[in-house]
Amino acid sequence: MRISRYSWVIVFIACTLPFSAEALDLAKRQYLSPQEAASLKQEVRFLDVRSTLEWLRGRVKGAVHIPHDEVAEKVTTLIPDRSVPVVTYCASGGRASYVVDAMQKLGYTVVPVVNGGYRELISSGLEKD
Repeated sequence: MRISRYSWVIVFIACTLPFSAEALDLAKRQYLSPQEAASLKQEVRFLDVRSTLEWLRGRVKGAVHIPHDEVAEKVTTLIPDRSVPVVTYCASGGRASYVVDAMQKLGYTVVPVVNGGYRELISSGLEKD
């Protein structure tokens, strides 16, 4: 089967159109792609749960830093508003997934994890500090 040049153009355009991030219901999402997280329009807080050394090498602009093993003790002080979605990230997604249970036990209801982690977030367009 032969696909015309025009069909390829239509496929390319459809794949590169931006989606409406405002339509994302974060309360129903456990995970976000880096592209979805980078294009969020609603109010969110980014929580970096990487080590201090990783944090010092670069971070998402405006992110709060709490190493993953300290989240349960520090998150209520650094992010007191439990109604604002907290988008968590680490280097790949593993440590960020680990902290979700602890945060939910503390009353945070919207805590999606970014699949892929910090590098992918920056590659997707988020500003770096």
